[in-house]
Amino acid sequence: MDISKLNNIITPSGTMAISNKAKMLKKEGKPVIGFGAGEPDFPTPSYVIDDVKAASDNPENHKYTAVAGLEILRNEISRTTSLYSGFESDPNNIVISNGGKHAIFNTLISILDQNDEVLIPAPYWTTYPEAVKIAGGIPKIITTNFGDNFKVTVEQLNDSLTEKTKAIVWVSPSNPTGVVYTKKEAELIYEWAFKNNIWIISDELYEHLIYEGEKTPSPAIYDSKFKNTIVINGVAKAYSMTGWRVGWIIGNDEVINIAKKIQSHATSNVANLSQIAATSALKNGLDETNKMKEAFNKRRDYAFDVFNNINNIKINKPNGAFYLFPDISYYCDNKIEKVSNSNDFCNWLLDEHYIAFVPGEVFGAEGYMRCSYALGEKDLKEGLTRFSEAVKDL
Repeated sequence: MDISKLNNIITPSGTMAISNKAKMLKKEGKPVIGFGAGEPDFPTPSYVIDDVKAASDNPENHKYTAVAGLEILRNEISRTTSLYSGFESDPNNIVISNGGKHAIFNTLISILDQNDEVLIPAPYWTTYPEAVKIAGGIPKIITTNFGDNFKVTVEQLNDSLTEKTKAIVWVSPSNPTGVVYTKKEAELIYEWAFKNNIWIISDELYEHLIYEGEKTPSPAIYDSKFKNTIVINGVAKAYSMTGWRVGWIIGNDEVINIAKKIQSHATSNVANLSQIAATSALKNGLDETNKMKEAFNKRRDYAFDVFNNINNIKINKPNGAFYLFPDISYYCDNKIEKVSNSNDFCNWLLDEHYIAFVPGEVFGAEGYMRCSYALGEKDLKEGLTRFSEAVKDL
């Protein structure tokens, strides 16, 4: 029997592929150091664990709950969104999802019809084009430039706009580049989207990880009724809770109602203990987040200096997230046997030097690689020393 034609148009997660290969080599006893995963090396805050342990004894938490999420969590999201992000959101206009990825899928399935186009500036997070395809849409990739710090312009958006354009993916700070748009730059993009009546899907998972300069304002600040804005957020990155799988959507009544319908058939409610963990993280503030951010900032400075002092690498210094995105195209032109692109180069680094980076191809940017500096300081220094040694004579 035939299987879905989706099999021919979607690809597995490139970031997970490199992480899985690194894990396999580790199991074989190889001294692998991974720069691939977008995952803080810090434990989840201890108060979160304590609250979950207490909640696990309550039989009410062993049962089904509302599809949209626990009221205590939606109230806490509403409060902290107002406090940190600067816009108001009704708890009834929030749907809790099984992580940020699930929120993205719910959003895209909620707004897209067959062959609707979604504008995705590249470099992009690897899941976005595939999620658009799964939802029946068409990802329309807009290539940005190193010289512009990988920032998309209104002129580029105009060039890609058609009558089928339904949404734009907006991520600042960016994964994979760490780029942060200024207030002025963001406002130009928002004005363009509102004028053309298309959705802004605003992925704000990295909003608390900005090291200098101004924070990018959420489009929801300028669109209080969420006429054109859908906000996606979660606790994975800022609170070191990737494995708890809690994200959320904030949108208008129509978006939220259809998202709840979809989720009611797909997953029902998110695990109650995970929701309680997220509630605890939000209500206890950003002290632990700021400690992580301080450590990330030191690692960012160190990693940037290493790459910046290698003659054949070009790199911009990012202001947010926990990624660097160096141009390694010099090494992708047969300087090494059987290495003709960044995918080959990253596989060579992993196979020969046991350091795992994600090739730029999976982000729509051949000739680059993503380096996560969310790993421990010791591994960061050892891994980048190996990298420097590997390329010094090339």
